[in-house]
Amino acid sequence: MKFEYIVRAKTVDEAYKKALDLYSALGEITMDKIINPGKKGFLGIGSVLAEIKVTVDDGKEDRSAKEVKAEKVEKPVAPKAEKPIEAPKAKKPAPVAEKQEKKPVEAKKPEKKAESAEKTAAPKQEKKKAPKQPKPEKEPLKNEDIKVTENEKVIAMNFLKTFIADIGFKCEVIGDLTKNEEGYVSRLVTIEGEDASNLIGHHGETLDAVQYLANLCLARKSDSDHKEYVKVIVDIENYRAKREETLRALARKMANKALERGRSIHLDPMNSYERRIIHSEIQKIDGVSTHSVGYDENRKIVITVDKKAK
Repeated sequence: MKFEYIVRAKTVDEAYKKALDLYSALGEITMDKIINPGKKGFLGIGSVLAEIKVTVDDGKEDRSAKEVKAEKVEKPVAPKAEKPIEAPKAKKPAPVAEKQEKKPVEAKKPEKKAESAEKTAAPKQEKKKAPKQPKPEKEPLKNEDIKVTENEKVIAMNFLKTFIADIGFKCEVIGDLTKNEEGYVSRLVTIEGEDASNLIGHHGETLDAVQYLANLCLARKSDSDHKEYVKVIVDIENYRAKREETLRALARKMANKALERGRSIHLDPMNSYERRIIHSEIQKIDGVSTHSVGYDENRKIVITVDKKAK
């Protein structure tokens, strides 16, 4: 069989020698073609290797693939023994169903018919459950409905004493613990002393904050079932009464102004206690009414003029 190889070297002679060294062991080598004679170049620059094509004959016959396949002896495969074809089995005749004797139908008893007729005629009487009576709704409690006990009053007063001592003010906490006929005490707690006026703040904001903390402590430590409605009123230098009179005068003044102008007037934001005073005073004046707008700290009263007054 012959094999072709391409060999490269600096010159054609070197390429042929290289081919002899590489393939002489395989068989006889013959140079068939000089593909590229090569080029030395100048000082190695631009040099090109010589390239030749050689044929190596190993002396073996070149047999085609068909001849090689022909030499392969195929082993005869023993044919599979075919199963003898069995004659189809004769189907057994289906057994003829014996005629069953019909049993005489027994006549239904007339009593059962009568009972079924009565059942269909009379509708089923369902047991009606008695409607549940709605539970009487409890009226919402107001602060005025829940009185303060002596123990609760003492809780609020002790908190205020501790609070004032911690901030370093020189004040005294006074509370009337005299019981009335129902066994309750007054809700008013008064703070007096040199630094008492410093606890009032602008429009009583600081005083309201101190009162809120006292009632929060009272709600946590009270044993009453309605402890969230139990409230005490904290006052300093009769500020609550003075503020109430000021708010009532303001309500009358703004109502008259709304009637003169014939349009609504918005008041500054107030807390719930002060808004309640304004509402109650405006109700005494004809031709105007009030309602609240806004949320939380920005909630305020609007005085509107009735249509008839316009």
